[in-house]
Amino acid sequence: MVLRRLTYVAVLFLQVIFAKAQTVAGDVRIRSGGVVSLRIDNTANTFSYQWYRNGRAIPGANTFMYTAREPGDYQVRATNGECLSDMSDIFRVILETSDLEVKKTSEARFVGPNEPFLYTISVRNKGNTDNPNVTVLDRLPSNLTFVNIEPVQLGNASYDNGLVRWTIPLLADQQSAELNLRVQGKVAGTVVNTAEVNGGDPTLIDPDLSNNTSTDTKKIIGNIKTPNVITPNGDGKNDVFKIDGIELYRENTLSIFNRWGNEVFRSAGGYKNNWNGDGLSEGTYYYVLKLVSKEGVDSSVTGWITLLRDK
Repeated sequence: MVLRRLTYVAVLFLQVIFAKAQTVAGDVRIRSGGVVSLRIDNTANTFSYQWYRNGRAIPGANTFMYTAREPGDYQVRATNGECLSDMSDIFRVILETSDLEVKKTSEARFVGPNEPFLYTISVRNKGNTDNPNVTVLDRLPSNLTFVNIEPVQLGNASYDNGLVRWTIPLLADQQSAELNLRVQGKVAGTVVNTAEVNGGDPTLIDPDLSNNTSTDTKKIIGNIKTPNVITPNGDGKNDVFKIDGIELYRENTLSIFNRWGNEVFRSAGGYKNNWNGDGLSEGTYYYVLKLVSKEGVDSSVTGWITLLRDK
């Protein structure tokens, strides 16, 4: 014997978080700490029941009402003696989340001191629920100078005393937004800068806090600087003739000569910081480095380099 299909009503009780009542089988959304009570009409109380979550029977869930605290697909069957009903339609309990993700990246091009460059800060709501009053904070380190913030398409951005603040009234689920910030390095060196994002609703679960911050490392390149010794022994230290600052120049050519004035190396195109004296004897060599700046100005650097090999 098969019982007729039951009439179902889901009633959502207030506990910590309140959501709309569910009147038929379907989706129910709850917040962190919230519960939903699912029940079927049984005024005569003549049946016994078994509730299921994701297809598995829930131990002890044997009344016409079940209080769900976890997300999942819930169903119920009724019995009356040996008579068994069909499985009910699905009550899908969805936990509302807002996985906020921020990414901060600097321009890939090489820059020197006092040369403006862009940071791009992107934020995304990877959850299933809108998040109100999202805030992105970016405190600029002391070796950066603020230039300007480009107009934003979503929310408002401001700068005050080293702090960039970007507020977004509502970031919908799966929505992304972007902010471009222009700065310049004060001196040569490495700039480490971190942005962070925070949601405006504490009842929304953020399932992945690791992507709430993003750090960018940017090298501010100084003037041309050359070593006077290389020791190509494979230990990773001074193995090649590395010229700091060469990346800032539009064009360059490096020529290296022995003590008799014979050319022993010439870079093909721009020098790639890769000369290690391969095939040459220990001794002193001389170089001529020709440069063309971004503005098209020619210059040159000359000097000597000692090649030493470990025995």
